[in-house]
Amino acid sequence: MSQQLPGAGRAITDYFNSLSFHAPNEGKLMEATLQELMQSGRPLSNKAIIGIVIERLEQEVDESVLEGYRNLLAQILKGTG
Repeated sequence: MSQQLPGAGRAITDYFNSLSFHAPNEGKLMEATLQELMQSGRPLSNKAIIGIVIERLEQEVDESVLEGYRNLLAQILKGTG
Protein backbone atom coordinates (compact mmCIF):
# COMPACT_ATOMS: atom_id res chain seq x y z
CA MET A 1 0.00 0.00 0.00
CA SER A 2 1.54 3.29 -1.13
CA GLN A 3 1.05 6.56 0.70
CA GLN A 4 0.97 9.81 -1.27
CA LEU A 5 3.16 12.59 0.14
CA PRO A 6 2.35 16.26 -0.44
CA GLY A 7 4.61 18.50 -2.61
CA ALA A 8 7.92 19.08 -0.84
CA GLY A 9 7.75 15.81 1.11
CA ARG A 10 7.31 13.89 -2.12
CA ALA A 11 10.17 15.78 -3.80
CA ILE A 12 12.52 15.01 -0.91
CA THR A 13 11.54 11.34 -0.90
CA ASP A 14 12.04 11.15 -4.66
CA TYR A 15 15.52 12.70 -4.34
CA PHE A 16 16.67 10.23 -1.69
CA ASN A 17 15.33 7.37 -3.79
CA SER A 18 16.94 8.68 -7.00
CA LEU A 19 20.28 7.89 -8.57
CA SER A 20 21.39 11.47 -7.76
CA PHE A 21 21.62 10.70 -4.05
CA HIS A 22 24.87 9.07 -2.99
CA ALA A 23 24.90 8.31 0.72
CA PRO A 24 28.35 7.55 2.02
CA ASN A 25 29.16 3.91 2.26
CA GLU A 26 30.29 3.05 5.79
CA GLY A 27 32.78 0.61 4.29
CA LYS A 28 34.46 3.40 2.35
CA LEU A 29 34.51 5.62 5.45
CA MET A 30 36.10 2.77 7.43
CA GLU A 31 38.64 2.22 4.67
CA ALA A 32 39.63 5.90 4.72
CA THR A 33 39.89 5.79 8.52
CA LEU A 34 42.14 2.71 8.46
CA GLN A 35 44.33 4.23 5.75
CA GLU A 36 44.75 7.37 7.83
CA LEU A 37 45.76 5.31 10.86
CA MET A 38 48.27 3.25 8.88
CA GLN A 39 49.80 6.32 7.22
CA SER A 40 50.22 8.03 10.58
CA GLY A 41 51.81 4.94 12.13
CA ARG A 42 49.15 4.71 14.83
CA PRO A 43 47.99 1.26 15.94
CA LEU A 44 44.84 -0.21 14.40
CA SER A 45 42.87 -0.43 17.62
CA ASN A 46 39.19 0.16 18.30
CA LYS A 47 40.16 3.13 20.45
CA ALA A 48 42.12 4.75 17.60
CA ILE A 49 39.39 4.05 15.04
CA ILE A 50 36.68 5.44 17.32
CA GLY A 51 38.83 8.52 17.99
CA ILE A 52 39.19 9.30 14.29
CA VAL A 53 35.49 8.74 13.62
CA ILE A 54 34.59 11.10 16.48
CA GLU A 55 37.05 13.70 15.10
CA ARG A 56 35.35 13.43 11.72
CA LEU A 57 31.92 13.78 13.31
CA GLU A 58 33.05 17.00 14.97
CA GLN A 59 34.47 18.46 11.75
CA GLU A 60 32.07 17.30 9.02
CA VAL A 61 29.30 19.63 7.84
CA ASP A 62 27.70 17.52 5.09
CA GLU A 63 24.67 15.87 6.67
CA SER A 64 24.83 12.75 4.49
CA VAL A 65 28.49 12.18 5.39
CA LEU A 66 27.69 12.81 9.06
CA GLU A 67 25.03 10.12 8.87
CA GLY A 68 27.60 7.74 7.40
CA TYR A 69 30.00 8.40 10.26
CA ARG A 70 27.20 7.99 12.80
CA ASN A 71 26.31 4.62 11.30
CA LEU A 72 29.96 3.60 11.22
CA LEU A 73 30.43 4.56 14.87
CA ALA A 74 27.30 2.61 15.83
CA GLN A 75 28.60 -0.46 13.97
CA ILE A 76 32.01 -0.22 15.66
CA LEU A 77 30.49 0.20 19.12
CA LYS A 78 28.06 -2.65 18.51
CA GLY A 79 30.96 -4.87 17.50
CA THR A 80 33.00 -4.04 20.60
CA GLY A 81 30.17 -4.69 23.05
